[in-house]
Amino acid sequence: MKDIKNLLIHSPNWLGDIIMSMPTIYLIKEKYKDIKITAMVKKSMMGIFTVSDLVDDCIELKNFPSLRKYNFDAALIFPNSFESAFRIFGHGIKTRIGYKADYRSFMLTDAVNRKEVRWIHTSDYYVNLLKTLDINEQRPNFTLKIKDEILNKAKEYLKTVNPDNKKIFAYGIGATNSFGKIWKEENFAEVANYLSNKYDALTLFVTTTNEKEISDKISAMLLKEPIIPYMSLDMIAAILSLCDGFIGNDSGAMHVASIVGIPTLALYFATPAWQNYPIGINSYVIEKKPDNPACICGGKKCKLETFECRYIISSKEVINKFEGIIDGL
Repeated sequence: MKDIKNLLIHSPNWLGDIIMSMPTIYLIKEKYKDIKITAMVKKSMMGIFTVSDLVDDCIELKNFPSLRKYNFDAALIFPNSFESAFRIFGHGIKTRIGYKADYRSFMLTDAVNRKEVRWIHTSDYYVNLLKTLDINEQRPNFTLKIKDEILNKAKEYLKTVNPDNKKIFAYGIGATNSFGKIWKEENFAEVANYLSNKYDALTLFVTTTNEKEISDKISAMLLKEPIIPYMSLDMIAAILSLCDGFIGNDSGAMHVASIVGIPTLALYFATPAWQNYPIGINSYVIEKKPDNPACICGGKKCKLETFECRYIISSKEVINKFEGIIDGL
């Protein structure tokens, strides 16, 4: 490891997985402070890295990037795919670390066997790769520190929508490409109305324009109009860090709320929590599964065509759990 000074990180593709890879990067940065770390990441996801100083630089993930000019001496490849290893292979990077998977071992100098760790939590799965770099520590309790300039922009934005400095509770109401992972809209509205009334709080939705139908449906049931910041990922992370709590589906937004350290309640019903539960220091989970053994779709395509799991967690359960969290802090 003493010979590695310029490290490339091939980031995961999905926001939640990126968040879960961050403790691994944190451990590297803490132990080897002189190393320059560059993340290769999809353009749409760059904001979650540029919002903090966790990495030193970012480059856009492309199918055939020109990496030789950066003079990387090592690469850590988080995805398991053949394609991710192929992107790194052949660019003069001496050390290439990743898991044995997808017939790609010949492109890696350090191909790590994943037989014993394949089904552990995703964040621990990434941390396990560090054994090749002489780092044998467990996953740390890690909170993403927002850069001051971005945090100040978020504060200025919130002043315009919250001039009275009320509490703000955020809700992750969507889930990319997984309708079955989205909690019932009426339940979101019931919880938001209750918390808004009891705590004189504002409601903020973390969502995208692609989920406008869902946000419109929930908004129509609210007693007060929600704040919906359609902003870049770095601004969303900064805004969330200033909120008083978050309730949401198993989604990237939920993992962002978790890693910035605010009280986060994640709802799992279509997907299991054990491998992807939030890793933030103030994170909590409600997990329930339908009794029907056919309910194994993972939120994407319901075999029963009813998506009955979306109803299984009640509003009352969420309210009770969330109030216990925020009132106990």
